[in-house]
Amino acid sequence: MASSDHTGGEPRLVFLGGLGEIGRNMAALELDGRILVLDAGLSFPTVEMPGIDLVLPDFDYLRERGDRVHAVVLTHGHEDHVGSLPYLLREFSLPVFATKLTLGLIQGKLEEHGVRDRAEFHEVVPGEEVRTGPFTIRFHRVSHSIPDGCAVAIDLPAGTLLHSGDFKLDQTPIDGRVTDLQGIAAEAKRGVHLFLSDSTNAEDAGMTLSERTVGPVLEGIVREAHQLVVVACFASHIHRIQQVANAARAAGRVVALLGRSMHQSVAASRALGYLDIPDEAIVPIEAVAGLDPSNVVVISTGSQGEPLSALSLMAAREHKWVKLQPGDTVVLSSSVIPGNETAIHRTLDGLYRTGAEVFHVPISNVHVSGHAAAEELKFMLNLVRPRWFIPVHGERRHLSHHAELAREVGIRADRILTVEDGDTVMLGSEVRLGERVGAGMVFVDGLGIGDVGEHVLRDRRKLAGDGIVVVVLAVDAHSGEVLAGPDVINRGFVFDEAAEPILEEAAHLTVLALKEAPPEEVSDPGLLKQHIRRRLSKYFFEATKRKPVIVPVIMEV
Repeated sequence: MASSDHTGGEPRLVFLGGLGEIGRNMAALELDGRILVLDAGLSFPTVEMPGIDLVLPDFDYLRERGDRVHAVVLTHGHEDHVGSLPYLLREFSLPVFATKLTLGLIQGKLEEHGVRDRAEFHEVVPGEEVRTGPFTIRFHRVSHSIPDGCAVAIDLPAGTLLHSGDFKLDQTPIDGRVTDLQGIAAEAKRGVHLFLSDSTNAEDAGMTLSERTVGPVLEGIVREAHQLVVVACFASHIHRIQQVANAARAAGRVVALLGRSMHQSVAASRALGYLDIPDEAIVPIEAVAGLDPSNVVVISTGSQGEPLSALSLMAAREHKWVKLQPGDTVVLSSSVIPGNETAIHRTLDGLYRTGAEVFHVPISNVHVSGHAAAEELKFMLNLVRPRWFIPVHGERRHLSHHAELAREVGIRADRILTVEDGDTVMLGSEVRLGERVGAGMVFVDGLGIGDVGEHVLRDRRKLAGDGIVVVVLAVDAHSGEVLAGPDVINRGFVFDEAAEPILEEAAHLTVLALKEAPPEEVSDPGLLKQHIRRRLSKYFFEATKRKPVIVPVIMEV
């Protein structure tokens, strides 16, 4: 449902992605007629989205108010928070406020898309205050699975809006930079009117383990390995890459990087001083085949089982540079993004078939989350003591669990709003739901953006499920008499050996359908195709209980 324009008066927050789902994080804060975009993320397709490469938020809400979109604030550099920025900048030239590493990671993406000149970079330092237009913004460091993450505080007439960003309360982070609880407490003292907080691990009891606990596990695996070691993780997980590199160097091994995003992420992080791997410790992936495998650790992308990723190609024994052998070691050092379970399990099975020794969660502690668990979330709620609370960043069950945690620590139930994509929240002295706005998904398929809608996905699912039958025939343009054919061709509908009697009957029914057509419809190919589809659809379902896509091709002579 479209929203009426909102050019002034009461501030409001519009959720365009990231609620009721994992990924596509984006919200729009409207204040004094200007719009501040909070994060610009993407998500990756599920198995119900055949052929889709990426899923973006729908920019229509911003597009309709283009002259009022003021700037973008990015909380950290993960794809689910920055991945749609290149697409947004195709339509807007905007200032982008983010920390040094976040800007460093997105610069390459923007250059690839040819939109770097449409972004005006403003590097922010955690602990500082920035003023732009009507927005006064303060940034507070939070520990996460990527360096330089921030919570963001924005002043409103009724008090402060505090967005936690993605965070956990890691007491021993790899880079020594803990979550700035003093800065967040200062916001609480100032008065937090509305708190938005990361809900990803709200279902998990206790506290999330420190990232530092993974290092000794990785060191032990690498030390005990006798042949090649391959470690797959997210390219943006700089702390994990550092620990893998440390484990490799401790065992006297060199590191080879695999995957375009891994190369880009490591290059940017090393250049900015966030990753310490000396040049002599890195070898090109092309050189690995000529080295003793017991002296190499490959750090690879593909931990989510993406079909053409490096790890999936290894599992299928099709990778150009890395040929896994029995006795090699493979580590999947990542979590499972919801929706990717099938692909990951398929990749794991392939890796086991190679004879490699495979380490992954839950059989080995080779990964910890970057998100706060229930006790940390309650601690943060108690520290902030907001007047109003909205759980964000998660599927509906995560949001609901987080809302329950808020009730447990004493926040009144009527001051907790559980919202989803498309909801708007009015930010006056009372925080309340406003009218809904359009907040759908935009699919990226190859170079096409937004030209694949739900109807196309429905057709693709149908083709994948029941196949296609093409009926080709030539008819007399005047009499409708069949001059050639019909030839009935099937793909993905029935197996060839079983197909012959079914397809012969389909050809016979096609001729009957044409003969039964009223004389006035004989010269209309569109109506003739409808008759053929109707007759064959009924027959195929009776014969096979399947509903293939039926495509009649009629050539008039």
